[in-house]
Amino acid sequence: MEIYEHDCPYYLALGMTYDQYWYGDPLMVRAYYKADRIRQQRMNDEAWLYGAYVLRAMQSALSVSDLFRPKGQHQGIKYPEKPIEVDGEEKDELYREQREEQEALYAQAYMMNMVMSGKNWGKPK
Repeated sequence: MEIYEHDCPYYLALGMTYDQYWYGDPLMVRAYYKADRIRQQRMNDEAWLYGAYVLRAMQSALSVSDLFRPKGQHQGIKYPEKPIEVDGEEKDELYREQREEQEALYAQAYMMNMVMSGKNWGKPK
């Protein structure tokens, strides 16, 4: 009985009435629980997509200056022309592409930093 009393406020917060929780169909409790999990997943997906847009905006803004590229080699990353449509596979692909771009920028910045600092790799002194 304690577990039911413990969970009651949770289900009330999900929108169930007191009578539905205590006297209604037990399958309704399961439905409210599943609906809450779906709602949380959607919020998480929206937050991820928002982050993807922010990342793309930062990448496109930083690539405009092309600080680490020699003159004439400006490629630039463009902000998406239309909204990103994402399902499971597209989301994974977008994440992978963004990760690869980010790693390439880090590697390029690292190499440029090494060149600027005058390091002689593998050359005898």
